Parts: sequence; C-alpha cells; structure tokens
Amino acid sequence: MINTILTGEVLRSVTRAMVALVSEARFHFMTEKLHSRAVDPANVAMVIVDVPKDSFEIYSPDEEKTVGVDVNRIFEISKSIKGDELVELKLEDDTSLNIKFGSVEYSVALIDPSAIRKEPKIPNLELPAKIVMDAGEFKKAIVASDKISDRVSFRSNENGFYIEAEGDVDRITSFMGESDLIEFNKADAKSIFSIEYLKEFIKAASPGDTLTIFLGNNYPVRLIFDVARGRVRIEYILAPRIEEAE
Repeated sequence: MINTILTGEVLRSVTRAMVALVSEARFHFMTEKLHSRAVDPANVAMVIVDVPKDSFEIYSPDEEKTVGVDVNRIFEISKSIKGDELVELKLEDDTSLNIKFGSVEYSVALIDPSAIRKEPKIPNLELPAKIVMDAGEFKKAIVASDKISDRVSFRSNENGFYIEAEGDVDRITSFMGESDLIEFNKADAKSIFSIEYLKEFIKAASPGDTLTIFLGNNYPVRLIFDVARGRVRIEYILAPRIEEAE
C-alpha cells in the first residue's frame, strides 16, 4: 500500500514535466523519493523527475513500488487543485490510484508498467559549460526566439551566455553576463536546439525557479529546473540539431 500527501503545486509540477514528452510513464515510489523518467517517441529528448520524500507532507510507502500512470489524465486533474491544497495519493492495489483533495476523489486506472515504453538509461555527459540562472529569464528568451525561428543557439564564452535565433530577415540575441547569472564558469561551448522542444520544457518553470544548464559543443544539453519552491527537480536532456554545411 502507498499513501502519500503532497501539495497541488508539487503534483502539477511533476505531471506537467512529464507531459512535455509522453502521455504515459512509470512512477517509482522509492524509499527516499518519487522518481520518473521517459524519452519522447523520436528519441530526441529525455525527462527525469525526482521528488525527495521531504517534499511530501506525508510519504510512507510500505515498500518500493512501480506503477504505470496516464500522466496526461493526472495533469488535467491537477489543474483544478490549488497550489497549496493538500492532495492524497493512495494505492491499495495494482488497478487504480486514488487522488483525493477537499471533498473530491478520483479513481484513476493504472497501466501495466510492462506495457509502457522501456525507460532510457541516463547518459553520462561531460559538458564543459555550466550556467545557473533564473528560469524566468530563460523562458523570456525562448518565447522571444520562437517568434522568428524554429531553432535556437546556446553559446557560452568568457563574456557570458548567449541565446540566439535567426529568421529570414530578423535576428535576436539574449545575453546574460556574469553579473546576471547565479553561477557561471566561463567555459566555451555552443550547440543548436529545436525551439519546439524548449517551448514545452519551459512550461514547467516559473520566474524565481532556478535553472542549471550544462552545455557542450554540438552535444546534448542538460536543463535542470528546481521548481515548486525547490521541492521538485526536473531534468531535460535534449539532443542538438546538427546544421548541414551549405
């Protein structure tokens, strides 16, 4: 049996992060945390979500348990829950997950975990550049870049961190120097990425959340968001777009 209590904000953050890439996922109720990870159908991006037990009001699984869930369904339910409202998740068997908040209780059918696409191995990436910043600033840069292009360049050097996009006639640059960043190691790196994926990723974050970026040269990027007042850690790994030489 699993019986946990968490806030609506935490539940919404977890499910919003997952639906950026998949509609179904495995939730691992582990001793020290709730963990989930998945890769999108195109094998371009991965999401990894961790919620430490201290982020729950109550976290008391009788044993470690893995369940398959329809994250789209739970995300839709979470939209009607206030951020600070307490939500009870109860699992008494392998057929359904009960979600209770206030006077409302849902019983959501579970999915056989073996019927869900195999989880990806988390790659060991050695990426030279580290940039820590306010997620709200990153979000503004991606939204602005989306207005003129379907791809965006992340570039780091000793001067700062650049987010750049170029359309047919327009060009936009968002620049953050060392004083604008929380942490910055001044390493050289540059890669190009699809804005379509990034637009989905930034929905998980709000101004005031912290974003840590690990960037290499024509290599996948790691984007780590600490959201819900630090209670939820969301990591996206996105493959680069390799531009053909003209």
